[in-house]
Order: sequence, then structure tokens, then C-alpha cells
Amino acid sequence: MDGLLLEGLPGVPRQLRIDVGEQRALVVADAATARHCADLIAGIDEPGDDVVVKAGGAVRLVAAEGGLLPHLTVLGNVVHGHTVTHRVTKRAAAEESRVTAARCGLEDVLDRYPHEITPGRRRLAAVARALRAHPAVIVLEDAPGLPTWGSLLRFDHNPELWSAALLLITTDPARTTGFRLVTD
Repeated sequence: MDGLLLEGLPGVPRQLRIDVGEQRALVVADAATARHCADLIAGIDEPGDDVVVKAGGAVRLVAAEGGLLPHLTVLGNVVHGHTVTHRVTKRAAAEESRVTAARCGLEDVLDRYPHEITPGRRRLAAVARALRAHPAVIVLEDAPGLPTWGSLLRFDHNPELWSAALLLITTDPARTTGFRLVTD
């Protein structure tokens, strides 16, 4: 299994399977269910006896607000995602991170700090940071009032987005544009 398999979690379809290269959206009833599901997939919470969570590799959770480190620039945050998972030189990590950031549309804000950029750009920087870890699965948290993930991610311009299974977890079906809905 290269992507993600989730079975037996109350409030979600009986079996959720996402392969690498797929972008899927899971609509749940409330924010608590969304948080619990994201935490289970990311390995933050332990699944119960009746719940199965299998990922074909590393899982990265992208918080709705981005979850960037405030003392690092955008480039520093993306590099951080690379260096914590790979043993490479700082120079190589920075060069590779610049490419990923550019593919995410961030080339003009690399030297800025998270508080200096828009919420949408913070979300993209968090995706770039996640991509540099080369995960099998990226879980995207959603929140009302923020730009939708479908409006931010440029699947046709960023081949790295196809290297992982992307799962958007939201409470609002109107925020799933660009993702295929998970259904029973």
C-alpha cells in the first residue's frame, strides 16, 4: 500500500482508501471529528481496537493556519521540513526547497516571515514544507474563513503534489472544489 487506508472510524465512510497521486476530500459532521480523524492519520492519537490506520510511508499534517515556525522565514520553514527528515547539506536543502517553494507559488516571499504573508501563502508554505519530507500522505486541515485548498494548490503546475496521497478534511462540502469526495 502506497497511500492511506482508514477503516472503522465512526463518522467517516466504512473504508477510506487513497492512493499516491490522488486528491480526496472527506466531509465530516463537526470540527471535533475532523481533528480526531486528522490526528489518527498523522499518528498523534492512537486508534481504538476497531479502527485500522495504514499509511504507505510518512504522513504530514498541514494545519489549517499553516503551523509555520514564526522565527523562521518562509524558506527557513520549507528547509526545516527537508532537513528534519533527510541528511543533506544546508546548501542542498535550500536549493531543493527553493524549487518546491517556487512550484507552490512562493518565490516572491521566501525571505518573509509567516506574519508578513497572507493566510493563503502560509498554507502554501506549509504544503511546501510537508512536500520536502517526501511523505506518502499529506493531510490538509480546513477552516472556514481561509482560502480553500482547491483555490491555492496548483496541481497542473506542481508535479510534487502528485507524489503523495492528499486528504482534505473539512466540515463544509462547498470547500472541496478540486478534490474528489470520499463517499461510502
